[in-house]
Amino acid sequence: MAHGSKIDGIGGVFFKSTDPDRQAKFYKKHFDINLGSWLHQNAGPSVVAAFKSDTSYFGPAENRFMINLRVTDIDALMASLRADGVTELGYDDEEYGRFFRFLDPEGNGIELWQPPDGDLPEE
Repeated sequence: MAHGSKIDGIGGVFFKSTDPDRQAKFYKKHFDINLGSWLHQNAGPSVVAAFKSDTSYFGPAENRFMINLRVTDIDALMASLRADGVTELGYDDEEYGRFFRFLDPEGNGIELWQPPDGDLPEE
């Protein structure tokens, strides 16, 4: 990387789909995201991290990535997703916030993250 250059944020998330229309309806219904359109988001923390290759955190072993979506009302989203019968992977409530992991209609690992009020704990 050139001296002084840096990443300024995540510019997008791209994934393959066998049924893009179904995926688009799911993301619109639950997250008000129009797949393929610009998503304007609030400034806030993001993390890029590598997990061990044998992790089950992302769901099925063939899942090589997981999308983490920062949210403000995780309880309402969990209720909506559960009502639609998503496959749940886990829930955590810890110092870094609340997390809910599940699979989207095509089996991609998704994690909702509601950061804690105030500052995040230091690394």
